[in-house]
Amino acid sequence: MENDREGPYSVLTRDELREKMEKQIAEISEIFSLSKSDATVLLMFLRWDSHRVSDCLVENKEKVLSESGLKPVVANPNQELSNISCGICFKTCDDDDYLISTPYCSHMFCKSCWRKYLGKNFYLVEKNQTRISCPHPACQAAVGPDTIQKLTVRDQEMYVEYVLRSYLEVLEIKECPARDCNYVIEFHQKNHDGDEEDYSLNVVCLCGHIFCWRCMLESHKPVTCNNASDWLFRDLKSLSKVSGKKPLSLSSIKTTRQKTCSLPLIKATTNTCPHCFRRVDLGTKQYLRFLTCACGYGRFCWKCMQSEEDHKTESGWYKLCSNVLERRAEVENSCMEHWKASKVSMKQAISDLQAFEESNMENPGYLSEKDMTIIRKGLMLIVQCRQVLKWSCVYDYFHTEYEMSKREYLRFLQANATSLVEGYSKTLNEEIERASSATSENFCCVKHKVTIETINIGNYFYHFIKTLREGLDDVKVKSYTDYGGLFWLCDRCTFGNTWFHKECTMCSDDIAARVELS
Repeated sequence: MENDREGPYSVLTRDELREKMEKQIAEISEIFSLSKSDATVLLMFLRWDSHRVSDCLVENKEKVLSESGLKPVVANPNQELSNISCGICFKTCDDDDYLISTPYCSHMFCKSCWRKYLGKNFYLVEKNQTRISCPHPACQAAVGPDTIQKLTVRDQEMYVEYVLRSYLEVLEIKECPARDCNYVIEFHQKNHDGDEEDYSLNVVCLCGHIFCWRCMLESHKPVTCNNASDWLFRDLKSLSKVSGKKPLSLSSIKTTRQKTCSLPLIKATTNTCPHCFRRVDLGTKQYLRFLTCACGYGRFCWKCMQSEEDHKTESGWYKLCSNVLERRAEVENSCMEHWKASKVSMKQAISDLQAFEESNMENPGYLSEKDMTIIRKGLMLIVQCRQVLKWSCVYDYFHTEYEMSKREYLRFLQANATSLVEGYSKTLNEEIERASSATSENFCCVKHKVTIETINIGNYFYHFIKTLREGLDDVKVKSYTDYGGLFWLCDRCTFGNTWFHKECTMCSDDIAARVELS
């Protein structure tokens, strides 16, 4: 369902990534007659930019070597070589293997102090430094692989991971966030056309995990990264706690909203005027039901945002404002049910994919590599479609609270998409069963059918995501888009409503609805 641009990213193992890094080091070493240790230090210092390293070495080799700590430091003539001690713990030892220095200075340190220095200042620090220098405070000599090789095996392994982490940080390379996955993903900037949306593309790792490149959460199209983060770490947890105890009620919605506000103090002491959209300070007036904004367009209820007149009955009494909260409770219950059902369907799709891979391992050869690729792509597409359907309910939660016509249209699109996925899944499973016993000539027709249906459903979900990202513009009445004034026009029936009403009074009127149906 991604754009058909060629090569937006590539999936590599850590060994392949290390080979790529070592190849870059070897090229600089061979071209400029440097040791691989010095080439590694230079590339880390200039943030793994081979072109910049080449330019600096050509323009002024002595300068760049000096700045990176690869020039010899003048030794202290007063130092007695017969009585050398560690520069940190001051222990004296005659064993040359025990005290170690860089090739470019004469400052000696024991292995224990080297380990503590490297771990505290580099290995255990979250952000990598561009250069590791000698532990002596006044020395800028670089510490490279040739120095690390004299230390313990553990120190060498930690240094290799440190260099690899430096390589990952600088380049557009990220590790797959799935548990126990060792794959890394490289984003190709040369194919980036400047559209910020490309950075939120779906990445399909070889381990089967699908995630968002920008926020590293699981793939959450069609909602934004902020919406996905709010849903997973705030709203979903709160709604799950409430729905796990009992169905959402009016009181639980109030409590949930208070707990999940990003700015609870502001939310608790202010509210938005439904006409001018400015914040109105409640202060100590929360015991009052109706507030008056400075814009002067009448008093409104701070709980349901409707006008004072809308709360009055024919007898002059005030009625409860429960309809808005009830509608919100219905939306939240519906989203939770849809979310849970979609998770079950997605797990089944992943299970089908895993079962197919296991059958190939148990019975290799009953399908050609090309046929296996066609079926595997179809099964992976079903997983992605199920994931989109799961996150479409989050779109409903965030974007269609006061737009009933858009919600109805969204529910229609969801039902249609679900039906298509189920039909495609059934067809694909039937063809997989036939493929095991079909001849090559008969399976040729099967491949053509599966390929065509894969393309069709991929295109459908591409436009489904695009429609939601554009805000379901299909339900807008284009001729009233620029209309302004004291009223807003319903997208469904074009009735003029005051700004105090969050839903169309004509569409919600029972009598009008019966007349329309008749």
